Amino acid sequence: MEAMTVRVDLEAVRENLRIVRTLAGERTVMACVKGDAYGHGLLPVARCLAEAGVPWLTLGSPTEARALREAGITTPILLFPTIASRDLGPEVARGVTIGVQSAAEAEALARRADGRVAVFLKVDAGFGRVGAPLARAVTEAHGILHLAGVRLAGVFTHLPFSSGAGLAWARDRLKAFGAVADQIQAEAGGRLVVQALASTGLACGLDAPGTNAVCPGSMLYGVQPGWADDDGRPVAVAGLRPALVDVSTVVGSIRTIPAGERFGGGGARTAARSTTVGVLPLGHANSFLPRRPGQPASVGGRRVEILSVSLEHTVVDLTGAGHVDEGAPACLLARDPARGPSLDEVARAQGRAPVEVLVALSGKSRYEHVS
Repeated sequence: MEAMTVRVDLEAVRENLRIVRTLAGERTVMACVKGDAYGHGLLPVARCLAEAGVPWLTLGSPTEARALREAGITTPILLFPTIASRDLGPEVARGVTIGVQSAAEAEALARRADGRVAVFLKVDAGFGRVGAPLARAVTEAHGILHLAGVRLAGVFTHLPFSSGAGLAWARDRLKAFGAVADQIQAEAGGRLVVQALASTGLACGLDAPGTNAVCPGSMLYGVQPGWADDDGRPVAVAGLRPALVDVSTVVGSIRTIPAGERFGGGGARTAARSTTVGVLPLGHANSFLPRRPGQPASVGGRRVEILSVSLEHTVVDLTGAGHVDEGAPACLLARDPARGPSLDEVARAQGRAPVEVLVALSGKSRYEHVS
């Protein structure tokens, strides 16, 4: 059994989706499940969203796209442009729509595919990562539209920003993307899916001219933008609820370090007082905990400090936690502050963004999904 258990509330995912749909208005909501559904468990979350009627699931891994199809999920899937695997014939055969950056990439797909290929053109509107640059997007779309065996189904972009300082830039880039998308739609002669806004843009109420779809990511899982506007007001979406209920383990061995005795790696610590420590049966190899002292945790409803993290063990200070037996439950992260530290609190202690903490759970936990 895995040493760490992650509990996920699927009803919270459904409620967050309802809120996103209200924010999106008449625009199509494409639900992003990349990164193991942001660390919440790919298949249960994807099934939940499919049953809630989302018209698209989006992700960035061919392996995850394959897993959805093999699990019997038939909802249309958009695979974001990937540079890890150029042979996407198996995904095309499973009816996955492929994100491409150029007409040449679409042509290469068509050569390998057995049947017609559906693609979205990814446009780089300023991120500088992947996609056809704005200045070339219309030309690349023109090339795709004239390829035999290829159907251009959509155009999309991504504009990340994490503070009010990026709003003016995002508005300008959205306007420029909208103008390009209008040109592409006019040449296509039919309605394409045109998507630009993700979680932060929706939370800020940004306008995205010419678009008819949104693709929220972390918002579906109850993660707020986490920053303030120029007037100091928190940017937040009312009603969002974290889907992550808690991350838990148990206390293993317990021992007391006499005052004045050195302990820890290389004897780096000296007990200033008689110190009771507990060992959690997880570490770098099987948890989301980095080598960073001072993180909070909770044992028996009392806050404790993480003293050290090694490959397979984590040491916590139980001195102020009252009586604790071996096997007692320990909470590393919780939605309810009475049970343990919040995602934001853990993220600050680790020097990470909340989403980084979430995706670090993947592959290291036993999941329990509740409705």
